[in-house]
Amino acid sequence: MAISRPQILYLRLGNDTQAGIFDDLYQNVRARVASLASTQEATSMAIAQSLLSTQSFKIVLVVDGGISVKKHNALQKQLASYATVGGTVIFCCIFSGFVRPPDMSKLWKNFNEPWASGDYHRSTFYLSQRMKNVFGSQRARSLLSEYSMKALHLANVPVGSRVYVPLEQSRTESRVFPPTAVDNSQTPAAFHKYGDGWLGYIGDVNNENGSQALLMAMLGKSNLKPIRWRQKRLGAYKVRFCAQLDEGCTNSRYD
Repeated sequence: MAISRPQILYLRLGNDTQAGIFDDLYQNVRARVASLASTQEATSMAIAQSLLSTQSFKIVLVVDGGISVKKHNALQKQLASYATVGGTVIFCCIFSGFVRPPDMSKLWKNFNEPWASGDYHRSTFYLSQRMKNVFGSQRARSLLSEYSMKALHLANVPVGSRVYVPLEQSRTESRVFPPTAVDNSQTPAAFHKYGDGWLGYIGDVNNENGSQALLMAMLGKSNLKPIRWRQKRLGAYKVRFCAQLDEGCTNSRYD
């Protein structure tokens, strides 16, 4: 019996400006994902709700800030339910560059997460040793041990869910402002089990190589085995087999 390719949904609810920036900066990422999985795009709330209701998508990549506005509150809750029953939701790409801090905090409440919008700056971050327990030793080795990124951080993330962390001696990195101490309780990237699925966040705004590797690791982690979609109302189950994703990443860099 042939194993079908996983289905990945791009959630793109942002305006034309966001669409143009995403298309320009993330061509390499999109090409890599397309080589590993079948993809579709949802550019309106109605399309997104319809596609999610089919339960055929293993992963949803929220790639811009459009989802965060108040009118998409119902869709936010639908995404949370989707992850609870076995899907993977990853907020990435230009999401962090086009979300208002108050909107982000409200979004996380719909996921019943304590997460909140944090600081915005560049610094060098280090892979948490706890990630071996999250990704497994082999996949964790595909991640950079450290790299510099400019990111919108998350606050109130449990220690075990912080993928990259600053050190006590970490300082902001800027060509304009002098270095200052960073908040060691915040993280630019988070990932953890969410019900039967996974929830991830990558706050990097420049598509760094390390962030590309992290996204591929998150995709790979969510495809290690068949998933079981639970339909509460019908009491029925659907099992979909998904091919494991490669953990490699492209070598392009954007400043």
